[in-house]
Parts: sequence; C-alpha cells; structure tokens
Amino acid sequence: MSTTTILPPFSVKVHSYLPSPSATSSSPVRPVQTYEHIVTHQPSSPPRQNALVFIGGLGDGPHTIPYVRHLAAHLASAAPGYAVFEARLSSAFTGFGHGSLAQDARELADLVRYLRGGLGARRVVLMGHSTGCQDCMEYATKRPGLLDGEEEGAVRVDGYVLQGPVSDREAIAMGEDAAEVKLSLQVAEGMVEMERGGEIVSTIVMPKGWKGTPVSAYRWWSLAAVGGDDDYFSSDLTDEKLAEVWGRLEQPVLILPSGQDEWVPPEVDVQGLVSRWKSSCKPGIASELSGLIPGANHRVDNDAGQQWLADRVARFLAEMESR
Repeated sequence: MSTTTILPPFSVKVHSYLPSPSATSSSPVRPVQTYEHIVTHQPSSPPRQNALVFIGGLGDGPHTIPYVRHLAAHLASAAPGYAVFEARLSSAFTGFGHGSLAQDARELADLVRYLRGGLGARRVVLMGHSTGCQDCMEYATKRPGLLDGEEEGAVRVDGYVLQGPVSDREAIAMGEDAAEVKLSLQVAEGMVEMERGGEIVSTIVMPKGWKGTPVSAYRWWSLAAVGGDDDYFSSDLTDEKLAEVWGRLEQPVLILPSGQDEWVPPEVDVQGLVSRWKSSCKPGIASELSGLIPGANHRVDNDAGQQWLADRVARFLAEMESR
C-alpha cells in the first residue's frame, strides 16, 4: 500500500512551440506542448533562469509519476533558480510502441532549443525516470544533430539525472514467458530485416503482458533484444561496452536507482552496477551523490524516498553551480 500523501490541485503553465523541420515528417507541423510546474505558495521567489526537464518512462506522460510535484516544490526553496518542466514527447503514454530513442532525442533537442532561445534558460538539465534514463543516455552519447547554421550551444544540456535506470530487456524477461519472448523477437527481427520495422507486431505472437499496446517490430527489437538500441542498463553488458557508452558523457550525471525496484532481477547487484557505471565515466562526470534511493520502488511512491530523492537532486544542482 502506498503511503504517499495526496497533494492538492496544482498549477502548470503550458508552453507551445513548433518542432524543427528535422523532427517532423511530411505531415503538417503542429505545436508541441510542454508543462511547467508553478509553485504558487512562493510568490516572492526570484526569477527561475534554469530548467530541469523531467522525462517519464514507457507508458508515462505528464503528471503520471508521483514525485515530480514534490520535487518541484522542494526545488522552489532548495534550488530556487530552477523551474521543473515535464516534456510531452510523441512517445508519451501508448505512443512508445511506435517511437524510438532517436525520435525522443530529436524532440528533446527541440525543447532545449525553446528553453534556451525562447525562454533564455541559462542551464538545462535532463532528468529521466525508467526509460527516460535511456532517453538521457541517447541524448548524451548520440548528440542530436544541429540544424543548418545553428550554434552548438542551442541543444547543449548541462547535466543529467537518471532515476530508476533499469534494463527493459531484463525486466521483460522477469515477467514474461521465455518462449513467447523468443518467438516475438524472431518475428520482429525478421520484419526489421525486411524493412518492415515500422509495422506493428501481431498480438498473436507478442508476450501476454504486451498484447494491450501496439508495438512496432523495431521498438520491440530495441527493447527486448540483446544489443537493442534501448539496451543501455543491462547487468550483463561488458566493461568494454560500458566504457564505450558511459565514457562519452561530457556533462555531470547523477545516478539514482530505486533501492527496492521491482523491475530489477533479484540477483542483480544494483550498487555494484552503479559503481561500474561511475568508473566507466571520465573523471569528475559521475556525481558522488549517486546512490540507491532507500526503500523506494520503481516509481518512488513512498514519502521518505521522495524526500531523499528531492534532496539529492537539489544538492546535485547546487554542485553543478559550483563548477
């Protein structure tokens, strides 16, 4: 049973902006919406010149993760220069089934452009939850391309927070029948090889827990296959692979797995995994504030976990300011 306090209604400001041409198809360009949390009980707060952008996981969208409101309220006093934004990517809610990390990264680049150019944000930090952590790693290591004539700083971010980074591949194996996963992957990989990766995999071959959401062949391969594009946090990745990926990070990163994450196999040494990730980074990149959130499940439903998380994030932001 959750012990999370029920909070009163809260205010948000909706920001609408047009995506860049590189992030659109031939369809008509429609405005994108992103939500800024407004903390109404501190009307005398100084102007917030920095942005913390929260990115949810598979099936999430704005306002679905319980701790974001608590985090926004805490930062209003502990890091008053930061406003908290929740990105609504095209992969939000059930949209993840036909999305990709590359698409998410392009859309996040559009948001960063808006925050820096439209709002004049001095610092921008990306904070991922669950598969939002994969989005952060994609953004950090693949570096979405600049538009023609655009300065490099337009899409640069200043840091990353990874909350609840887990392996989708290992989580799927925990909850699904191995034979069903194997069959679905064989079908998906065959579709990708035939250049049909954008087509939806038949629910007939999908594992039991994945029949309710349409998932493309490419996305299923990316999530469930060894070496898929989403495969950033699996415990069986080699030291060489970790060095190749984590060694590309150029901005500070705070790593905060949940201490009792139900989507992590019980045999995985999460603290040891965090140590491997940190040691794979260049010196000074992985924050020493990184660690397991005590008593927290994947979504950090408990009050104590939310308070601990908010405090670590605020201290990390202050740590960045002192650099």
